[in-house]
Amino acid sequence: MYVLLDDQATHRQLYFTDPIEVLTYRMGEPVADLFAAIDAAQAKGYWIAGLFQYEFAAALEPKLSLLAALGTELVRLGVFAAPSDHPPACFLYRSEPPEVALSPDWSEIDYDRRFHQVETYLRAGDAYQVNLTFPMRGHTQAGASDLYAGYRQRQPGRYGAIVSLHDDQSGPEIISLSPELFFERSGASMRMRPMKGTRPKSSNDDMRDDEKSRAENLMIVDLLRNDLSRLCEPGSVQVPELFAIEDYPTLIQMTSQVIGELRDEVRWQDIFQALFPCGSVTGAPKIRAMEIIHELESGSRGPYCGAVGFIAPDDTASFSVTIRTAVLEHNKLRYDVGSGVVLDSGGPDEYRECLLKAGIWRPEPPTQFETLRTGPEGPVRAALHAARLGAALPDIPSTDTPHRVRVDLTLDGQTELSMSPMHDLTEPVPLAVSRYRLTDAVQRTDIKTSRRDFYDGERTRIGALCGASEVLFLDEAGLVKEGSFTSLFVQSDGQLLTPAAPGLLPGILRQELLDQGEAIEAELTLSYLLSADAIFIGNSLRGLMRAEFVSPDPV
Repeated sequence: MYVLLDDQATHRQLYFTDPIEVLTYRMGEPVADLFAAIDAAQAKGYWIAGLFQYEFAAALEPKLSLLAALGTELVRLGVFAAPSDHPPACFLYRSEPPEVALSPDWSEIDYDRRFHQVETYLRAGDAYQVNLTFPMRGHTQAGASDLYAGYRQRQPGRYGAIVSLHDDQSGPEIISLSPELFFERSGASMRMRPMKGTRPKSSNDDMRDDEKSRAENLMIVDLLRNDLSRLCEPGSVQVPELFAIEDYPTLIQMTSQVIGELRDEVRWQDIFQALFPCGSVTGAPKIRAMEIIHELESGSRGPYCGAVGFIAPDDTASFSVTIRTAVLEHNKLRYDVGSGVVLDSGGPDEYRECLLKAGIWRPEPPTQFETLRTGPEGPVRAALHAARLGAALPDIPSTDTPHRVRVDLTLDGQTELSMSPMHDLTEPVPLAVSRYRLTDAVQRTDIKTSRRDFYDGERTRIGALCGASEVLFLDEAGLVKEGSFTSLFVQSDGQLLTPAAPGLLPGILRQELLDQGEAIEAELTLSYLLSADAIFIGNSLRGLMRAEFVSPDPV
């Protein structure tokens, strides 16, 4: 049993394993008992991490008691010692994403019928926004960590998570790729960041100029200001950021930020009773919107639109809103989608927005590609690149200044050319070593593929943590193999050495130096690198570059 919380903005993870106990709450039990257990675990210096389902609102608000039947499990939390910051590589990276095919429970006709019922309530003044959602379903042979690792780069954000708190995977596992903060607490300081307003990535309009998106977002900001004011010192609730735009691989989202300072007497039960669930996934006013949702949606939301996160012993806490979240149980996958409906919404547009949010499960097909240099003399090492690509390169022009050329070979055998001005790296290039081993499970090395989550993800993570511009990888035997975009070379006693194949990409510059007798292969360890006369990294695009470690220890 474990909980993984993955922040792709700060590149830090909290990995909770081997819970001391698992706290659960079922509808009908005293809510105070759950929060007393949370308080007791926290007082002993333990961390609490896990899931509050959407229908937990039924236990917090008597007017919503019909949302959940008696005995329904609504909360599952692990009590843990301090988390590790080092989850297994297979939780973060996978060389090929598992196949996922989802079908919506509602056709557009099904959706449209409910959409018009929502419109009727809005015109009658029952609510001014209702978040209407429905499930999509599919089957998969992949496990929770495989799904998360395979798709996390499709929705990079601060609130990725896996919750697996059932013995022997006997119950549902939660795979969350949420971009939305529910609340974050640091001492008395509270922060909420509602997300409302969605556009396709292809849209050329500035969402901040869209009246509907602004109206949706502002309604929820006002709702959350009101919720947070129930907990905070008078005058402390503020909106320091309104209508900010966040860019994701398949869509664009509008967010805002609400902050406040908690009153001294506020406890965890008070916080959840005032705030849960987040107003961005209900509509406004919250209670009436949730009653309408219960009437129109075809079943319980479960983990979707609930909250996943942690509470630390020092009252630090962070919970995400569980949107972009899948539930895996017995090889069945459920992924819910939805949108906020207001009076000027259009049914077909809202349905398309819902399906757009499932786009993270449709990865772009991979390409094989080559990167090379061109300049006044024309393309460099073009024949070697064509041989590695296994296809003729398109015509590559010469340029007055050095340019980076990328040639992609698509699955149908076509080549696509792109070029951009090249900027030199400052030498010596700052270098670090990844704590994660380079294996076929996390990254293909036989070809240069556009599926580079491991290479690019580790370079980004380590660069953010220690300032390195390139990262080296070891294999499972502890031998140094290569960098994320360069081959490695070391100089020792006047001889240039490079790591021996296999287990690394057949670099063009590396092969040229081997063929010309200017370098030889060797089995290289990290300790050998640290005692070498000089370290170089290089590729066909940039040639050899001097490099130095910013840290000798794996990061």
